[in-house]
Formats: sequence, C-alpha cells, structure tokens
Amino acid sequence: GGGGGGAQASLGAQLAARPVAAPALPDPQSFEQVVALIGEKREVGLQMDVQRFVRPVAFKPGAITYESVQGAPIDLARKLSARLREWTGRTWLIAANGQGGGETIIEIDRRKRSEERAEVEADPFVKAIMEAFPGAKIGEIRTTAAPVDLPVIPDEADDED
Repeated sequence: GGGGGGAQASLGAQLAARPVAAPALPDPQSFEQVVALIGEKREVGLQMDVQRFVRPVAFKPGAITYESVQGAPIDLARKLSARLREWTGRTWLIAANGQGGGETIIEIDRRKRSEERAEVEADPFVKAIMEAFPGAKIGEIRTTAAPVDLPVIPDEADDED
C-alpha cells in the first residue's frame, strides 16, 4: 500500500515541535557570511549595528578583529560573540581593537552604488540625453535586463515645436 509516507510525515512534525537546541550551523567562512547569518536569524538590530559600525580587519572562523566606527554600541563585540556562539556552538573571539579595518558593509554598498552611478553618467548615450535636457535627473539605478535606467525628463520638454 502507499501508506508508508504517513508515519514519516508525522515523525517530521514531532521533531519540528520538539524545542531542541538548534543544531550547530557550519561556521561562517567570511565576514559577509556572518552578516548573512545574523540576517537569517532575524537579529535586525544586531545586523544594522554590524553593517554600520564594523570595519573588518581580520577574519577567520571563530575569530573576528574589527575596527569600530565612532558611535558603535559598547557591547557590540560581546553581543556578536554571544550570538555566534549560540548559533555555531563554538566560542568566537571578537576584538574591537583593530586598526585600519576595511569598509563597513554600508560603506561598500554606498561606494558600489556611487561607482555604478558614475558609470551610468559616463555613458555617452546618457550624457547626450542629459545635455539635450538640462535639468534631467538620473533616478534610481536598478540592475535589470536593461543595463541603464533612463534619466527622468522634465515635463517642459514635451511642448517642443
């Protein structure tokens, strides 16, 4: 008979309902993976802090050294280390005393976006439109099938002779 699936399914449901300690996750292998893990765990406040205030200096699974951006919460390293220990089942050494850290995730994001914008603005086609319609602005740049989001052309350009 085809009744074998039923027992399997209910066993799965029982397992899901049991509040067991979450299995240790594989260690994040990069700072980006740490940030992704925080996101998966819905720790929005912590994720925002890490993205905004952490300039990674050195990373290896189990140890992060970072340079703290001014305004960072005092207990950020401790909080991050506690969460990572909880999620991966190992102790993480997190030191906020590094110097010369890289960019924060937010800074990287911002730089990529301004590079993208500069690239779009340098496009000869876009340049031509911008010159033809003074006051045109480049709106939000989205990476879709069309490589370039066309500039928004002001209304007064409509009533040309």
